[in-house]
Order: sequence, then C-alpha cells, then structure tokens
Amino acid sequence: MQFKLTWMPGRRRLLGKVWAAVALGVLSFSVIPGAFGDPFKDADLFSGKSMVQRSGDRRFFAGASFQVAPVKAVIQSVVKSQVDAYTKQNPDAAKVVDYVQYVDPAQVKAMADSGQIDQFKAQLKAELKAQGQLTPAQEAQVDQIDAKKLKMLAEVVAIYNETEPTTTFALEPFAGVIVGPAQITAMVPLAGFYTSKNERVVLGNPGIDVRLGHAFGATNRSIGFSVGGSAWAPLGSEDSDTIALSNVRASPRFLHDYFSWTGYGMVAAELAIFDVTLRGEFVEMHPFSDKDKDATPLNDLKTMRYFDTGAAILADLGLLGLSLEFDGLFNVSNAKSYNNTFFLTAGARFYLRKAMIGLAVQAPLAKAGDGERTPVGGINLGSPASFNAMLNAQLTL
Repeated sequence: MQFKLTWMPGRRRLLGKVWAAVALGVLSFSVIPGAFGDPFKDADLFSGKSMVQRSGDRRFFAGASFQVAPVKAVIQSVVKSQVDAYTKQNPDAAKVVDYVQYVDPAQVKAMADSGQIDQFKAQLKAELKAQGQLTPAQEAQVDQIDAKKLKMLAEVVAIYNETEPTTTFALEPFAGVIVGPAQITAMVPLAGFYTSKNERVVLGNPGIDVRLGHAFGATNRSIGFSVGGSAWAPLGSEDSDTIALSNVRASPRFLHDYFSWTGYGMVAAELAIFDVTLRGEFVEMHPFSDKDKDATPLNDLKTMRYFDTGAAILADLGLLGLSLEFDGLFNVSNAKSYNNTFFLTAGARFYLRKAMIGLAVQAPLAKAGDGERTPVGGINLGSPASFNAMLNAQLTL
C-alpha cells in the first residue's frame, strides 16, 4: 500500500499564515519585551491616586512628593475672618479685639511666656478704661483670660501684625511594595513654613494605603480597575493644620485633630499613547478628641464626610509623560467648606531608567461659596491657595 501526500495551494497559504503568526509572537516577546505585558506602566498621577502597577514593572518603590504654595499672609486672613465671626456672636468682645490689634506682639508674647497674666489683664483694663470703653461685660471677657488663652492671644496679635508673605510647603516621603495585585504604601507627611525671619518643619499625620488592582489586555490597548483604602493617624502637629488652608485636598494628612480614612475605586483605559482614569473616593475625618468643645462653637470638632472625585488623561511620549487632572469635592455631611470646590492640575514627568521626576501646577477652578463655608475646628478651609506647585521624585526596583 502506498500513500501519497499532495500539497494543495490552500494548504500552503494556511501554513504560511501559521508560520507568520509564530514569527510575530517570537518577535513580540523577544525583540520587544513587555509589548504585551505592561499596561498602565508609568501611569502615575500628581493629584489623584494611580492605577496599581504590575509587580514585574516595579517591586519596590520609594520617593517623595513636595508641594509649595506661596500664600501671602494666608494664616493672617483666616485668623482675622475667624475673629470677625467670633466678635459678631460676642459684641462685647469687639473692643477687646480692637485693642489687641494695636498692641506690641513682642510685649504680649513676653507676658505670656513669663506667666504675667494679672499684669496683662490690668494693662488691658486700664487701656480700655482710658478709652471709655470698659463695660462690665468687657471686663468679664478680660477676667476669663488664663495662661493658655494669653498664649493664644499672643499668637493672634502676632498674626494680626504680620505683613510678610508666608510660604507653606508639604513634603511627603513614601515607600511601598507591590506583591501580585496588591500595592501597600506608607507615608509620613511633613509641613513646613517659611518667611525671611523664620522657617520650621513639623510632622503631619502618618498614613498607610492599601490598593488592589488588575488590568485586562496588552500595552496600548487595555482596561483596568483598582480599589483600595487609606488611613491617617492623628499624630501631627497643630501647626500642620495650616497646610489644609493652601490645599484642602490634603486635609486628612495634616489636620492633626482628626483620624481620617478613605475608600476609593477607579477604572482606567489605555489606548495608543493615552491613559484615561476615572475615580471616586469617599473621605471621613473623625475627631480624635473633644478639644475646645467647651469654648466656642467655632472650634467644635465634627465628623466630616465628603466625596473626592476626579478624571485624568495622561500622554506617554516615551521619556516624557504629560498629564491633565480634574478634581472635584462634594459635601456629604459637615464639610460645606469643601463643597463644589474644583481643581485643575497640569504636569510633566520624566522617566530615567528606574527614576521618575515630575513637576506640576495645581489651581482651583471654583471654590466653595461664601454661604457654604463653615469653620472646621476654628479654621475656614473654603479658600485654597491660588496655586500649588508640585514636585514628585521616585525610584523603583
């Protein structure tokens, strides 16, 4: 018996297609490694949270984010608005406030530091009496001043008389690890203040972020999602609160009287050189103590809840990445100073082997309306800085 194999033209074409597909696959995975394995690589954002990276792209990472806001007398304007609100509720205190605006702040501070409470009260009463403005109600206001209130008054006096621009900055070192679909990051925010006369750095609220994510598809044609949560411990300094004045979205990291947590989710799509991300985040800031509960309603600490939403588009141009991010805040409860506040962030990031360096500028597009602003622990957060400069540097392994 004899067998004869006859090649037909159709079979030749089919075999040619098979060999072409095999050759293309070998080329893709050997000559162009990662062409089908790195969706959302280097898709980091400046303002919003980013998609989880694959552990093959980066196992460990560490770096720091830096923000600086040239805010002219930002603390002064906020304290004045707070005091004005207080005097409207307490007309008898108005004359006392009028007086302290014009006293020597160095003298008040010296009295506060040395504990000369009675001397200060006597001096204040004498001055008000000389002006014919010392009423029994005002005298009662003066008599309530104790050592703690005098020190606070010394700070208020200094702020009232401060005319020099104040620059605030936030430095946030971070480090993390990616294991499979999970990304864990630890953060230690630091708050800084600078004038030509003084500069200092204080601790913010340390935090941790845990994120899970997955991507479907290949580079330049994929979709993905990430979900996660963050928490910040109330270990910061009282001075760190000021950062929330220039960047309200940083409140959980710097308002030291609050334990804060967030839960969030995002979806993303990658097509050609563009990455598009949509995200939603629920934020709760819970008072850690009853500080100043018995003082004035302006200082009452309440649990605040709000939504932090955003959309971003990033263009990957190889060694250069360009991003445009849009963020909006919406009140859920006790967070009217955040409501209907929107930001636009434009940035560029350079990729140098295992290092990334980025620079961006963030500006508010809209702020909470005056009728919606309410003090948060005595601080009005409804007036973010006119712009924030952002610098980000990161090393990956």
